[in-house]
Amino acid sequence: MKFPIRLISACLFASFFSHAADKATWTEILEAPAPTSAAPGDTSTPIEWHSDLPAALEEAEKSGKPLLITFRCLPCKQCAAFDKTVLEGTPLLNPALSQFVTVRVTDAAQLDDRLFPYTTHQDLDLSWWAYFFSPKGELYGVFGGKDHVSDETRISEKAFLNNMNAVLAHHHNPKRRSWKIDGPVPDFSANQTGPKDRKGHDLLHEMRPGMAEHQTCLHCHQVGDILNLELIDAGDFKKNELKDRWPLPENVGIILDRDLGNVIKMVELSGPAANAGMKAGDVIGMADQTRIFGQADLRGALHRASAGDESILIGWTSNGEAKFASLAVKTGWKAEENWWRKSVYDGVYGPGMGFFPLKGPNFGKGKGLSVRPWMGKQPAQKEVYSTGLRPNMEIVAINGMRDDKDIRKLITWFRFNHKVGDKVTYTVRVKGGLEKDFSFTLPAK
Repeated sequence: MKFPIRLISACLFASFFSHAADKATWTEILEAPAPTSAAPGDTSTPIEWHSDLPAALEEAEKSGKPLLITFRCLPCKQCAAFDKTVLEGTPLLNPALSQFVTVRVTDAAQLDDRLFPYTTHQDLDLSWWAYFFSPKGELYGVFGGKDHVSDETRISEKAFLNNMNAVLAHHHNPKRRSWKIDGPVPDFSANQTGPKDRKGHDLLHEMRPGMAEHQTCLHCHQVGDILNLELIDAGDFKKNELKDRWPLPENVGIILDRDLGNVIKMVELSGPAANAGMKAGDVIGMADQTRIFGQADLRGALHRASAGDESILIGWTSNGEAKFASLAVKTGWKAEENWWRKSVYDGVYGPGMGFFPLKGPNFGKGKGLSVRPWMGKQPAQKEVYSTGLRPNMEIVAINGMRDDKDIRKLITWFRFNHKVGDKVTYTVRVKGGLEKDFSFTLPAK
């Protein structure tokens, strides 16, 4: 998509800078010396990962070390290799890791509302995520990432190292406190609350009563479901907004270097970034008044921006010189391939098919749709069974749609294009190459 060049007036910049750090402050921040390697760190002692968050907060305040808190959803395979690398440590990572008070959390129920801005700063469809905090609990930034290909296309050991070094440089800068760009100091005198205290948690248990029996922890994607259920309950849920979550830098015409994190590898010709004057080799340091240490911070700033016509203030350095402009984007700019997300393909919105689709005999062979309806261990108890549809049948069309789709893409397509009460026709292939239709009215559950 091509966008016209938009000239940014002094008035627009004044409005952007009037409510937070001003342009002179951001210029000083962006032109601060680049982070050096974490040589002062201890390489002889294994990294200690705390599980007691209050004790870790106390240690951070006493030692003056910043906090690194990772979240890991253990049942999920996604990001497992990266998690193992960070948890066990490496000669490359340990000098930097040793300069943090490191905490590992494996239950999303521990997302303390007083500390973690998880509704705005955490991609809840990922099974590994990291927060960086000051010793007082002020948010510095986040780290993590995935796209429709894999997590390895967005994060790496080197990217994590560079992100940590950038955070450490910020933390140790003597002018940091005067800049006032970190998150607020948490009010730990307030009562502790978290995802399990939200109305959406009760709604999720009503929808999926087996959770309590089969789970020992709350999964991160279920926190996303909790937030979606609250929107649905309030009548504010918009299905299309699921496509807008955690957009990639590519959505504004930027390709970032995966390992360098906030360094531009390529700029799309005539895209918003190019029109703003950005180019390959530039280093992004601010977006929408948020410090950018790596790719996740930029994606977070884009995630929190409006999906409509928008002007997103961005700051970067080109050959060490600070520059500011606006990314001018149009309605629909955030749309992303989010079918891989658990909260999308297995979300709490929209109807299911009446079964779970499994790969059919011609799946992936370029012959069109080919799935088999899995109905569980007692298929006769499924409502769709009464139509005559059986688990061993090959479905080749759904309401005439015959495209060969990835299973998650198919489920997402179905949820986005159907609602409770719709009549759905499943076409199956029978003997002799003939086809037979089975019609089904989508139930509420």
